[in-house]
Amino acid sequence: MAVSTPTLLAVQNPLTIRLLIVEDNESYLYLIQKAFRSRKRINWELTVAQNGEQAVKLLFEEERTNAPLPELILLDWNVPKVSGSELLQRIKRHDKLRKIPVLVFSSSDADTDIHDAYNNHANGYITKPASFEVLTQIVETIEQFWIDVAKLPKVLR
Repeated sequence: MAVSTPTLLAVQNPLTIRLLIVEDNESYLYLIQKAFRSRKRINWELTVAQNGEQAVKLLFEEERTNAPLPELILLDWNVPKVSGSELLQRIKRHDKLRKIPVLVFSSSDADTDIHDAYNNHANGYITKPASFEVLTQIVETIEQFWIDVAKLPKVLR
């Protein structure tokens, strides 16, 4: 009986986590958003950048505003305008932004891309799955690890 009460409270008052999704493929973006929005225990507040340049504006140029920063970033490695590699390097060089965990989410499983991501301090590298079912399992795993096990830093502008 005591075990179900906290779960019920968590569903009634879900924790809100801000997630920046950097993804240029609109169809895959829709699936990512659907997978995160299907989660009931956590209220995922999703912000989207459809290319690296938009992500730079959201993260760096809006620094003058009081807009909250994301608590987690899901970064497509092959985005246009500013590459995932370049964006990751810029994030990890910034005094405040470097604390935000960045999960690279890529269709590439090339060793060079994986090594490049980790050499630039990615917090994880996930190969995009081909099915929505596997994508939802990955989202569940992200939630379990980054919310239930690890502690996300609160990074203020």
